[in-house]
Amino acid sequence: MSGSGSAVQITGVVHDASGAPVAGAHVLFTSGPRPLPDIAALTDTEGRFFLTAPTAGAYTLTCRADPITGPPGTAEATVRVGATTGGAVTEPVRVELTLG
Repeated sequence: MSGSGSAVQITGVVHDASGAPVAGAHVLFTSGPRPLPDIAALTDTEGRFFLTAPTAGAYTLTCRADPITGPPGTAEATVRVGATTGGAVTEPVRVELTLG
C-alpha cells in the first residue's frame, strides 16, 4: 500500500492501570510501512495525543510515562491507516493506550 502521500492523524488517550489519564507520557512510532524519522508526541493534561502518519500502512505505537513523575510500565498498539481505492488516505485513527 503506497497511498498518495496524504498524511492521516492518529489520535488517542493514555491511561494508567486505574483508568486515570496520564499527562506528559511519550508516544512514538516504533515501526511503520517504511522507515520513519523520529516522530513522537507528549500527552496533554487529559492524556490526549496526536501523531501524523505520513502514508497508509500499519504503524506500531509505543508509550511510556515520564520515569520520574509518571506511572510505571509501557503500552504498545498497532494501528492500520487505510487507503481508499483511489489511493487517498482514510479518516483519522483513534487508539487508547493503558500503561501497565
